[in-house]
Amino acid sequence: MSDSKFIETFKEEALELLGTLEEKLLELEEYPEDKEILSAVFRVMHTIKGSSAMFGLDRISSFSHEVESILSALRDGKLGFSKALIGNTLVARDMILEMLERPENGTGAMPEELTRFLDDFRNAVGFKIQQERVSPAPETVVGEKEPKRHKAANLETWRIRFKPGKDMFRRGTNPLALIGELRNLGEAVCIPLFGDVPALADLDPEDCHTAWEIFLTTAATENDIRDVFIFVEDCSEIHVERLGDLVDESASGGKKLGEILVAEGKLDQVELDRVLGAQKRIGEILVEEKIVSTTDLKVALEEQKQIQKAQKNKLAATDMSTIRVKSEKLDQLMALVGELVTIHARIMQTTSNNRNHENDELISIVEQFGRLTDELRNNTMSIRMIPIGTTFSSFKRLVRDLSAELGKTVDLVTEGGETELDKTVIEKLNDPLIHIIRNSLDHGIELPETRRERGKPETGVISLRASQTGASVYITIEDDGNGLDVEKIRNKAIAKGLIKSEDVLSEQDVYRLVFAPGFSTKEQVSAVSGRGVGMDVVNRQMEMINGTVEIESRAGEFTRITLKIPLTLAIIDGLLVRIGKEHFVVPLSVIVGCLEYNCARDGSERNIVIFHDRQLPFINMRDFFSISGDRPSIEQMVVVNIKNLHVGILVDQVIGGNQTVIKPLGKLFRQAEGVSSATVLGDGSVALILDVEQIVGARERDAQ
Repeated sequence: MSDSKFIETFKEEALELLGTLEEKLLELEEYPEDKEILSAVFRVMHTIKGSSAMFGLDRISSFSHEVESILSALRDGKLGFSKALIGNTLVARDMILEMLERPENGTGAMPEELTRFLDDFRNAVGFKIQQERVSPAPETVVGEKEPKRHKAANLETWRIRFKPGKDMFRRGTNPLALIGELRNLGEAVCIPLFGDVPALADLDPEDCHTAWEIFLTTAATENDIRDVFIFVEDCSEIHVERLGDLVDESASGGKKLGEILVAEGKLDQVELDRVLGAQKRIGEILVEEKIVSTTDLKVALEEQKQIQKAQKNKLAATDMSTIRVKSEKLDQLMALVGELVTIHARIMQTTSNNRNHENDELISIVEQFGRLTDELRNNTMSIRMIPIGTTFSSFKRLVRDLSAELGKTVDLVTEGGETELDKTVIEKLNDPLIHIIRNSLDHGIELPETRRERGKPETGVISLRASQTGASVYITIEDDGNGLDVEKIRNKAIAKGLIKSEDVLSEQDVYRLVFAPGFSTKEQVSAVSGRGVGMDVVNRQMEMINGTVEIESRAGEFTRITLKIPLTLAIIDGLLVRIGKEHFVVPLSVIVGCLEYNCARDGSERNIVIFHDRQLPFINMRDFFSISGDRPSIEQMVVVNIKNLHVGILVDQVIGGNQTVIKPLGKLFRQAEGVSSATVLGDGSVALILDVEQIVGARERDAQ
C-alpha cells in the first residue's frame, strides 16, 4: 500500500475519532463529574497522538501531545474543571481537523499560531508545563485509571479478592500501595468491602478491617498478579480467578446475576427461584429483603459486567466481518441494483406478453430472478440506512458555540435519533438543519433577561425530533422563543416588493414568504444571520430531495418547522395503477387496502363510500389530474392512511405491485401538484409517483 493510501486510511479513522472527541467533550461539559467520559476524552486524544506519529504526521502528534498533557492533569486531579478547558479543547480538536484536511500541514515544526494557542490554553486553565507528573494515591471507590497499554489480543480479566490481615498496619504495610501496583498492571475496578468494620465504640484505629474486590484487565499473568502480594500473602486472604473461565462456561457470555450470587454463597437456589418469579429487578428485591447486602450486589453486578465485557472482547478479537467501505461504492452499488430492478421488470413484461407453453420454464426462472433481485435490493438498502442520531449529535457543538456568541443559554433536546434514513438523504439534510437551528438561536430564543421578564426560564430550549410514517420521515425543529411576527414579515415582504399592500394572505402564506431568496426580518446583518440566505437554502434543498417544509408558530411562545422527507431516494415498493391511458405508482407504505367502486351503484355527490362500516371520503384522480375520457363501469379504489386519516384514491385499474426505482423530476415539473417523482416501467414508459399526502392536503384546502 502506498504512503498516500496509508495517510488516507489514517484520515478516515481520525475523522471518526474527532467526531467522538467532540461528542464526549460536550457530554463532559454537561456531566463534569463523570470519570468515564473524561477517560474516554483522554483515550481519543491519546490515540490520535500515537496514530499520527506512526504515520509521520509529527506536527499533529506534537500538538495532540500537548493537549493530552492538559487532559491528563485534569484526569489526575491537578487541574480543576472549567468551561475554558472544554472550549479550548474543542478549538484544539478543530485545529487537528484542519491539519488533517491538508496532510502537508500535519508535518514539520509547529507554526507560531499553534504554539501561541497552546500557551493561551495553558494560561486559561492554569496549567504549568513544568509541573511534575506524579500518579495520585489509589482511590477507595469504584473507578478506573488509565492502564498500561497492551495488545488487546493478550488481555485477560481477573477477579481478585484481597482481605488484609488485621495486623497489616502494625507491620508497616499500606494496602492502598498494593492496590496501586495492581492498577499499574492494567485497567482496574476496585470495590471496597466494609462489612467487617465494627461500630465506632469498638474500633481500634490500628486494626485493618477493610477488604477489596478488584476486577483487573491486564496482559499480566496470574503469577505477576500474585507477586504484588508476595510480602503479605502469609497474613492476608488472596483469591485470584480468571473471568475468562466463566466466559467459556456458557455460550451466552457467562453467568447471570442470580447464578453469580448462588455460586458465591450469598443466596440459595430456593430463594433465587422465588425472586425470579417476581416482577421487580432481582437486585432490588434481594436488597429490599436484606437477603444480600448492597456491597455484595455491587460486586456481583461488576462481575457480571466484566464477564460480558470479556465476552465482547473475545468476539471482537475473532470477528472480521466488519469492513470500511467508501460511500461512493455504496452509491454505485445502489445505482446498479436500480438498473437490475428495471431490467427484471422489462424481462417480466416481455415474457408475460409472449406467454405460451414453451416459455413457462423461462417465466419460472424470471420469477426466481425477481426474488433474488428483491433480496439484493433489501440488503443494499439496509446497508445504506443509518440512524439520524449521529447528525443530531453534531448540532450540540453548533448550539453551544452560537449561544455563547449571542449571549444566550440554550439547551438542545433530541428525540428519535434511532430513526433510520438513506445516507444520501441524511447528507443533504445537514445544511437545512444548520440554517434552521441558527435561525432559532438568533431570531427565536430571547436573551436571558427578556425571557425572565416574560416569565420564561432563562435557558431556552431547541427540540430536534425525528419520526417515521410510512415512506416518509418527519423532522421537527421547535424553539420556545419569540415565535414569528406575522405583521413584521408582511411589512418586510411589501418593502421588498414580494407582495402588494392590498394582497390578502393567510397566516401560512405569510410564513412561506420567509423562504424567498434574500428575505430576512433582521435589521442588521450579523455573522449569524441577516442576509436572507438560510431559509432559501432550506427550501431549495427540500425540493432537491422531494421534501416539504411546514411552519407553525405562536407569537411569544414557539416556532415549529417540520421537514417531511422521503425515507430513501433510491427504490421503494409501490402499487402500479392506471388512470385513463397513464400509469401512476402509489407508495405501498401508505396503502391500507383496495376495493371496487361502481359509480352507478355507489355514486355519491359527496364522494363518500362505506369502508369497514365507516364513511370513507375519496378523491377522484381523473378530476384531480383533469384526465378526460370515459370512466370504466367498475373502478377501483386504493385506501391510504395519511396522518391516521383513511382516504380513498379512485383510479381506473389497480395493476399490481411494482418495485419502483425513483427518478427525480426535472425543474420544469418540480411544482406539479400531486406527484413527487417518476419511475421507468418494464416496457420503457414513464410512470409518475403520487405524493398522496399532498393530494389529500390539496383536497382538504379546496373543501374549506
